[in-house]
Amino acid sequence: MRSPRGALRVLLTTEGTYPYAVGGVSSWCDTIIRGLPEIDWWVLPVTAASRFSQPAFELPTHAALAGVIDLWSREAPPQRPRPGPLRSTVELPGRLARAFLSPESGPQTLVEGLVSCRRDPGSVRAAFRSGRSWRVFMSVLRELAGERPAGASPSAAPLDALDAATLYQTLYWVARAAARPAPPVDLLHVTAAGWASIPALVHKALHGTPLLLTEHGVYVREAYLAHARARSTPGVRFLGTRVAQALARAAYSAADLVAPVTDANAVWERRLGVDPGKIRVIYNGVEPGGLPSAPPRTSTVVSVGRIDPLKDLYTMLRVAAEVVSRLPDVRFVHYGPVAEGEEAYGRSCRALHAELGLGDSFRFLGPTDHPDEVVRASDLVLMTSISEGLPLAVLDALAVGRPVVATGVGGVRDVVRGCGIVAPPGDVPALADAVCALLGNPELAWRLGRRGFARVRRRFTRDACLSGYRAVVSELAGHSP
Repeated sequence: MRSPRGALRVLLTTEGTYPYAVGGVSSWCDTIIRGLPEIDWWVLPVTAASRFSQPAFELPTHAALAGVIDLWSREAPPQRPRPGPLRSTVELPGRLARAFLSPESGPQTLVEGLVSCRRDPGSVRAAFRSGRSWRVFMSVLRELAGERPAGASPSAAPLDALDAATLYQTLYWVARAAARPAPPVDLLHVTAAGWASIPALVHKALHGTPLLLTEHGVYVREAYLAHARARSTPGVRFLGTRVAQALARAAYSAADLVAPVTDANAVWERRLGVDPGKIRVIYNGVEPGGLPSAPPRTSTVVSVGRIDPLKDLYTMLRVAAEVVSRLPDVRFVHYGPVAEGEEAYGRSCRALHAELGLGDSFRFLGPTDHPDEVVRASDLVLMTSISEGLPLAVLDALAVGRPVVATGVGGVRDVVRGCGIVAPPGDVPALADAVCALLGNPELAWRLGRRGFARVRRRFTRDACLSGYRAVVSELAGHSP
């Protein structure tokens, strides 16, 4: 199946990122789409923010939106596309609950439940508004509670009514995502092994379309981290992690090829059951521009990234306070928006900033369209994330010859080793010591920056990244019917 201009058609499904939000994954999506103009791209975002109005990225002429799956929308799911009697869906919520929670259910059981939503999209809302459906759903939960094996963890304790209601709402969002149709394409490209995989799983089950999965961060790991830090009940944390785990396993099972952006992700994927033969690492890439310039020696530390718990701005602020107490002339500058849905976290970062008395020593300057310029104006780049894949912020720093002080998460350690200093996540003293060491020894910092520049040109270029995806797209979709 080709477009009128004879190009392959690829559906890119995203989750809370491109084209409505800025960040590393969105920048990667934009790079891939613009860098492969020989492909006709359809973009299908899965979002949970009805207030989105204008995209943050303008799509090129060879790309278009295939609609938007807004989980929180009040609009009804699309109607059945062809005539015929609707089957009873009173058991749909309970069926999905069993697919996500039962130890006996596997990925195929979940996919079958998702496909049923797509086959009867007009009945999804009615099913979840039915009192009988709720009663059937609750009976399934009671049955599953009786199946829980002896010695189960406390997080698997019986769910209370509020937990059950939370799950019911979550399953409705799952059903809405599954019910949404997608255009006929030659390849499905999923950008996260979670909610973004739902429409692709249904599409592949119905049409046999090849599926490529790219993982930036390991979805299951990040879900566990998010729920561990959340102020929620043990039941809600249990449900959230089980939903994430089931979606990830279904995505791994359906994928014809899993393309993590770093070798560190591949280790997790193998442990989560992915066939090693299906894994092919394709590194993120950036384009170094000319020769690197020496740091300005203005005692400026820059960080670039969204304000999000996974970026651990609390640690960054505490590192800044410790460094400023030793080197009062140092200035920290952070570029990046508050992540969608993390407004409370953003406010808490501001509150911690005030509590630490940082004042103008640490400034939040919002998003930037020119990360290379703001990084070039710094003496070093700081990253304090608790989870990453292969962050573009680190590659951007090395591409202009700036050393990096970062936490050793995801693929960061392999990239930064010898080009900066790596410390454990949350280790404020170690990170502060590293920042002070590089600011106090600008010759060492410049030497590390030049090493980083050489490494990016050798292993992490945009051309190499695009060549990797061009090859797998041709391999997977080139022979599709």
